[in-house]
Amino acid sequence: MPTSVATRLRDLWGARELLRNLVAKELKVRYKQSALGFAWSLLTPLLMTGIFTVVFATFLRIPVADFATFFLAGYLVWQFFANSVNSSVGAIVGNGPLIRKVWFPREVLPLSLVLAQGVHFLLALAATTPLFLWQRGNFLPYLPALLVGMVLLVLFTAGVSMIFAAADVGFRDLQELTQVIFLAWFYATPVIYPLVFVQQPAAAWALPIVRANPMTWFVELFQTPLYGVVVNMQGASLPPGWPHPQTLAVCAIFAVGTFLVGYALFHRWAVNFAKEV
Repeated sequence: MPTSVATRLRDLWGARELLRNLVAKELKVRYKQSALGFAWSLLTPLLMTGIFTVVFATFLRIPVADFATFFLAGYLVWQFFANSVNSSVGAIVGNGPLIRKVWFPREVLPLSLVLAQGVHFLLALAATTPLFLWQRGNFLPYLPALLVGMVLLVLFTAGVSMIFAAADVGFRDLQELTQVIFLAWFYATPVIYPLVFVQQPAAAWALPIVRANPMTWFVELFQTPLYGVVVNMQGASLPPGWPHPQTLAVCAIFAVGTFLVGYALFHRWAVNFAKEV
């Protein structure tokens, strides 16, 4: 078994040039013939922030101070995760001719999509930094927490992406089902509402579901250093700070565990990819 793992890692390292080229290709194809190009990495989250701020902060009056930055701190994380997995679902099936003709480590296909989305995430975070600084104050001392969070988020997302990509080979309806799964998953993640709202007696039934959701912890891991923490039902909040050690530990467990499980399942199913695609 150790030899098998070492061989896989060696093969993956040997395919690093292919991985880099696939990431570059994904970035170019996405914005090909687009007038604004990479500016969409900024405009998309800002447009979504504007829409959700109008609906939930203005019309529904969710009492959260600086709702735009509260939403943005969680939505950037969610957007990276959801876009990565959704684009990875068809990574194997969509590259059937290539898989049948050429041997290469199959995991580079979903991994390249995750890394490409990681570039968009970093661009959007860099571009929205002035807004966070203006509304929430200086979060720059907490950049180490954000860097650690990014590594853990990429590991977790890569694990989920490999599972979905491999499962889609045998269950082609998964691409359609994924849209429904992620819609429910989004509302089970505290992006448009703070976690303190779910901790109230009236919503106590939902708290175990929200806490069992891995993305709850990852959103919290980024919201704390970027926005701070909402502490009561009136929307009062603490300024940006270091994530709680428990949050960091839970995210590390989810990240490493999901990546290892996803990698193992992907390789178990990969032996039949060429026959089934």
